[in-house]
Amino acid sequence: MSDSYIELSNITVKRSGRIILNVDNFKAASSGEFINLIGTNGAGKTTLLCVCCGLIKPSTGTVKINGIDLASLGSWQKVDIRKAIGYVPQAAEYNAELPFTVREVAAMGRTSAKPMCAALNREDYEIIDSWLETLELTNQKNQTFRSLSGGERQKVLIARAMAQKPKVLMLDEPGANLDFKWKRRILDCIEKLHQRTAITILLISHDIDFLPHNADRTVLMHDGRILADGKVKEIFESDVFRKVYGCKFKVSDSGGRYTPVF
Repeated sequence: MSDSYIELSNITVKRSGRIILNVDNFKAASSGEFINLIGTNGAGKTTLLCVCCGLIKPSTGTVKINGIDLASLGSWQKVDIRKAIGYVPQAAEYNAELPFTVREVAAMGRTSAKPMCAALNREDYEIIDSWLETLELTNQKNQTFRSLSGGERQKVLIARAMAQKPKVLMLDEPGANLDFKWKRRILDCIEKLHQRTAITILLISHDIDFLPHNADRTVLMHDGRILADGKVKEIFESDVFRKVYGCKFKVSDSGGRYTPVF
């Protein structure tokens, strides 16, 4: 078995007769790799992430998770293998008007990691509360999810994902619709989480100011294809990056955090 925990080969995804994702090869290791997925709106980043975690079945190609071809698995087997992947969407998938508390939302992640109908026990709640503490949500744990700010909700969704004890954490635009202050706080939170756990992280952002300084790779996407894959600074200084974003700029280095200045 290779070191690649997630491996895509010859992937296409079609919608209404149009190819919206066309990826020859993509790999993510299980050894704590931190990968940025960047690109303009409509580049195919979310589709790629959903293919990686088995939420979208590709039209063609192979998806392997931990060396296992998803196409060879039945529905319940796929559910089991997905338990090792924590997925944080841009917004909650359920009705935010329902009166769930912060602790109850975080507990959903722990519930999804257990056998069907199995009750949560003391150890489960210790894991849940530990992540609420790590993400500085202990004081809000009995508040309703709907009463929180957008940034606080995003942290709860991260706590929910981490309560699964996943091997891979996938985050889809975690800074979307947040002000600059909360974007920085969420990014700092993700960076510290990675340092603490060494979990493999795939982070989507179309906001190129919202990128961690400790990422191992940056993958640039455009029109459903991967155009470049390398170090952050290398990608920012490449001709293909300038072509995708349609303008010239210089790269600013602030404490190891590279930012393109247009």
